[in-house]
Amino acid sequence: MRSTVTSPPTSIDARTLTGGTQLRSDVAIVGSGPAGFTIADRLRGSGLDVTLIEAGGTHPDKHAQDVFDGENVGHPYFPLNTCRFRVFGGGSNRWGGWCRPLEPDDFVTRSWIDGSGWPIGAADLEPFYADAAELLGLPAAAFDVDAWSDVLPAPLDLRGDEFTNALFLYSPQLNFAERYAPRLAQAANVTTLLHANVTELRLDPDGRRIEAVRIRATGGGEVIVRARAVVLAAGGIENARLLLASDDQRPAGLGNEHDLVGRYFMDHLHVPVGHLRLTTTDGAVPAFYRKATYPTGLKTRGVVTPTAQARERYGLLGASIAIEGASYAYGTPFLGWSPALTFGAVRAYRRLRSGRGERLAEWLRGTSEQIWNVSRRMETARAARDAQARAGADGGRPPHSLYFRTEQMPDRDSRVTLDPRNRDAYGMPRTRLEWRVADRDLDAIRRSLERFDAQMRADGLGTVIPPAEGWEAGIIGGPHHLGTTRMHADPRHGVVDADGRLHSVPNLYVAGSSTFTTGGFANPTFTIVALALRQAEHLRSTLT
Repeated sequence: MRSTVTSPPTSIDARTLTGGTQLRSDVAIVGSGPAGFTIADRLRGSGLDVTLIEAGGTHPDKHAQDVFDGENVGHPYFPLNTCRFRVFGGGSNRWGGWCRPLEPDDFVTRSWIDGSGWPIGAADLEPFYADAAELLGLPAAAFDVDAWSDVLPAPLDLRGDEFTNALFLYSPQLNFAERYAPRLAQAANVTTLLHANVTELRLDPDGRRIEAVRIRATGGGEVIVRARAVVLAAGGIENARLLLASDDQRPAGLGNEHDLVGRYFMDHLHVPVGHLRLTTTDGAVPAFYRKATYPTGLKTRGVVTPTAQARERYGLLGASIAIEGASYAYGTPFLGWSPALTFGAVRAYRRLRSGRGERLAEWLRGTSEQIWNVSRRMETARAARDAQARAGADGGRPPHSLYFRTEQMPDRDSRVTLDPRNRDAYGMPRTRLEWRVADRDLDAIRRSLERFDAQMRADGLGTVIPPAEGWEAGIIGGPHHLGTTRMHADPRHGVVDADGRLHSVPNLYVAGSSTFTTGGFANPTFTIVALALRQAEHLRSTLT
């Protein structure tokens, strides 16, 4: 028996719906991570009926997470079912809180980076930065070091024109579902659909516009959502998967007329590389470069980054260089562990936090992460002692460690594809990720290190000890999934236009970091939210 719900309640568990149920709305948003949640939140009170579709439930579930399982065939990477989150709130359930917008020159065409150049500029996003900062719990959208000079300790006095100090602000690692679901629930025009696994984006009989979103309820029947506009906000890997798998009417998939969907997958290269010996009296790292919380509530982390002039002069990529102690932990604790091992602990942690055990929950979390970090601290301490020996320095303080977080050059052959022989519980082909780390990415890191050494020597601040051979094996990802539905004004070079709309499907949009043309060095969440705010305003003006 088929039923149609025209004015659904605020929240629906798709498992409770009769097979064949049809829902109607003006905007259907697939995915409830920062991008999808931001668009739904921005459209509250807009007069548009909005359906926010989430494949998971309100708590992590290893069976739901299994749908994300896939195969890595390129550079070693996180298991695909551990670096994404199929749960209400998406990626905001697990992130580090690092916030900074892209640099203005990240948006322009750079002659030494093939495929660079966005169809928008920093000026198009700046009007949304204040609201993005508010959504992310930041005190202000102020990222210049000078904006906080009365609060921050002094950084290194970098006087040359090749490197400068930069600042990340920390969000309190907001889980969007925990923070903003209550106000979505109060919005009469927004419906949340949980346990709703999207299996196909269906075109109308003319094959021009999206007519319906086909959904399989977890363990249940099929549900159809019909909408005037559909927004894919399911993440950099899943967005590509859904477009490629919707191939019934267009055999190559939606938006894939020029074989671009899934290509240009990028991440930020995270890697310990090189050490720094400072010439200051005590040789200590200035407090500016440590993660710190100030009485105003401001949380920051200072880094060093090559200037726009240096990037152009030497063909460098955007990079942040963290100055760590001789011994430090890097990476994300437990991210590569199987959900079968971690999700039980996550559920227990959430129960403690939701009750009266918040302090105990935070102590347990902190203690477990410290235990996990022991091996990394031992590893980096050994590397610092090795660098000290190679530099011919006996005794004294070990040198400080340098940790790079750098963008990649767009690479057409770094990509997400489908494996039709390997399907999930809903019949969807699983993903295959071929992440490529090219020699030109590594060369840019080497040149950045050489130029940083030159400026430190010229400014009389210190010297850089080059890394030992084989440092490239330490590269990991963010994990930040960028570029698989890249933005470009020309459909021959991009999947979506400046508004995130597919060039070839006028009512289908993509949100999130899969639309990034290039990655910059900043963590993507702040820009994801700003782009989502801009896209929400476009949808509001277009559909009303």
